[in-house]
Amino acid sequence: MSTCGLRGLAAFLLLVVAGAPAVAGEGMPGKRPHDANKERLALDDMVDVTDWYNGSPEETELFSSDKHADGAGRALRFANVVDHTKGEKNYPIGWPRTGKDMARGGITSDWSDWDFFECRIYAETSRERLPGTPLNVGFYHTGPKRSTSFPLKEVEKDRWTQIVIPIAELIAPDDVRRVQFNISESSYQHGDRVDFYIADVALTRFVHPVIAELALDRKLLYSTDRQITACYRLMGRKGLDEVTVEVEIGRDGKPAAKAQGKASRHGELPLRLAAPLAPGSYYATLRLRDAAGVVVDQSQAEFRVIEGPF
Repeated sequence: MSTCGLRGLAAFLLLVVAGAPAVAGEGMPGKRPHDANKERLALDDMVDVTDWYNGSPEETELFSSDKHADGAGRALRFANVVDHTKGEKNYPIGWPRTGKDMARGGITSDWSDWDFFECRIYAETSRERLPGTPLNVGFYHTGPKRSTSFPLKEVEKDRWTQIVIPIAELIAPDDVRRVQFNISESSYQHGDRVDFYIADVALTRFVHPVIAELALDRKLLYSTDRQITACYRLMGRKGLDEVTVEVEIGRDGKPAAKAQGKASRHGELPLRLAAPLAPGSYYATLRLRDAAGVVVDQSQAEFRVIEGPF
């Protein structure tokens, strides 16, 4: 059993993806370091959006739009005027929504060979600011009331936001029948206008190895301890057997110890310490090296060393 307690695949968003900010304004978000290493399967180019259903026609309109695209393609404009009196009879303060059935687009419902669902979203609103959860996305599976939903709290007003959701977080990655976006009118005031531009909807996966997760068996070491272990998880469909994994610890820019081993998809790499470590803050860097010794990816974690035990 691992001593590191990796936090699950969703932690990848913290280590690699979510740290890259979107570019302010109406342009495309800046390229992130790992984007060039991804294969993409586009789910819709949004040129024709007639296969997106409108679940709330009294409050919602759907358009294909190139507004804000800056020459980079088209988006689904999910345009809403919040009305707390209309909508479904029993739920006048309801859930305006739009979605697409995978079968209508000729798209496979088996997403298990992919790493992420991705899209970009731009929000326009008459409000001064968006509510805490401006939008949700759901993935629907075979069977009654079987779905996986995510609140898209990161969506911002007047800027593009990149959305990245690990496929492994879906309850049935091999059976995704529908994608649906919705707002909750209870989060908005009557009469609010809110339009979402949804673009670049795709499935993605890494081709070459990258570090998805990194954790240490301990974040606090005694100066008398003689080992620290790095636990890691890798992604990538090709070349895993051609890379080695290396862990190095140090402080103030000076390395203190290093170890290397054969990479595996889920692995642990112990680092034995020949000499005591002085108390203080340290870094642990995990690197992947290709057959030529070139670093192809790296991630870093911190730990502290204290005196003792007494």
